[in-house]
Amino acid sequence: MTDDGIDYLRKQAWDYFHLHANQRLAVFNFYIVISSVTATSYFASFKLDSNLQNARPALSSLLCILAFLFWKLDQRTKVLVKNAERALKFFESQQNVDNVAKVFTREEMDTADSHLEGWRRICIWNWPLSFSNCFSVVFMLFFFLGLFGLLKEWR
Repeated sequence: MTDDGIDYLRKQAWDYFHLHANQRLAVFNFYIVISSVTATSYFASFKLDSNLQNARPALSSLLCILAFLFWKLDQRTKVLVKNAERALKFFESQQNVDNVAKVFTREEMDTADSHLEGWRRICIWNWPLSFSNCFSVVFMLFFFLGLFGLLKEWR
């Protein structure tokens, strides 16, 4: 393959990565906004003068549904980002330079090196959290908030 062809594929992989990484953050930000508004509306329904009391089950259900849907969207965009990362690591492997200059390869090595052993696994402040782990925690928190609201209404 010509250098132009390789450069085109490298640029394509980078653009693909850039698009889906930005999309992932934009979708998550939108989720935070819409779920925060929904949760705020749910809590506002407990005010005595609120006209939202009858909407509590719908708001709780909406929190659960949004958490599930956006979690699935995040899983999909994570796969797309990983596809681009694999391609970019391939292009890095073709370069005859030290791994320090290979951003994606180095990140993978650093992540592998951060594996915790023994008692260090117990201390949560030592955990090497990824975007996926942190996003999943947020999705779970909103889901369980909605589930708690539903259970409270059925009681």
